[in-house]
Amino acid sequence: MPASADDALPGLAANAPETYVVEEGDTLWDISSVFLNEPWRWPELWRVNPSVRDPNLIFPGDTLVLRWENGRPGVYLGRPTGPDVVRLSPAMRSEALGMAIPQIPRDKIDPFIKRHRFEAPSVIKSAPRILSGDGGRLISGIGDIVFVGGNLDNSSEAFEVFRSAGELEDPETRESLGVLLYSVGRVSPSGAIQAGTANRMSVTRANSEMRSGDILFPVSEGRVDAFFRPKTPATKVGGAVLAVDGGVSQIGSLDIVATNVGALDGVEAGDLLSVLQRGQRIRDEQARRWLELPDTRADLLMLFAVYEQASFGLVLSANRPLSVGDKLENP
Repeated sequence: MPASADDALPGLAANAPETYVVEEGDTLWDISSVFLNEPWRWPELWRVNPSVRDPNLIFPGDTLVLRWENGRPGVYLGRPTGPDVVRLSPAMRSEALGMAIPQIPRDKIDPFIKRHRFEAPSVIKSAPRILSGDGGRLISGIGDIVFVGGNLDNSSEAFEVFRSAGELEDPETRESLGVLLYSVGRVSPSGAIQAGTANRMSVTRANSEMRSGDILFPVSEGRVDAFFRPKTPATKVGGAVLAVDGGVSQIGSLDIVATNVGALDGVEAGDLLSVLQRGQRIRDEQARRWLELPDTRADLLMLFAVYEQASFGLVLSANRPLSVGDKLENP
């Protein structure tokens, strides 16, 4: 396959095929990875044959053809016709090609967004909290009664109950980035909220046991984008992986991580960052000293919830195990 002299062109994967038949369950990210080293640059290669009626959708059974014209590669869509072609539901398996890459797995992201957040220590300190369970219980579950003290929003019909997973610090400056919170359930007032007293509430959902000291925030479903448009950040970014959901030590594809990159760094939801595995230290016995090996690109994550000084990201792919402390930079 000829090589282009234009360094600005997206790099083709070493084993990029000349044709690819779209399969059931494929996403545009999957297909882009077949052709490109940088899958989010798919639109730069996309070409549409004039005979294709709807160029914005691809379906199982469609054939994608890679060919070169005037020294530039292009991926062309051809749509088979005939009685043997089985057309599957586009609502489940089609993707708009106007996006840089396709839909990211929302079933992984949406529950996480609703049940995790960063807050400043000052916000945590002033938040209302569970004082005790009914009868002085320290632990409560679904259907139980809890008593809540503090300044409650009397217009809210439900409150999400959160517990601290710890305060996160910038690994370089040791500056506090905020407290990572995770939801343990939801409570609803048993009557009108009264200021200056312990309010009685019932536990309507429990992800785990509720304890005295857990804090409350009014339930706000908020706006969740229908899809993300992954792209490279508008500014040069440097950061690190601070924590991983579930507290495991090894991180892989579709895991969710916390980072020290935030809105103050100029990033936003949908921005892509490369993950660099920190170089190991090896011993040079002859020189009697330790040497640092170069950092190695371990792959890619997408930021999906961005706060002032921190963010959550979804690991899109990982060609080697990732760890807390791995570096982040522009792809």
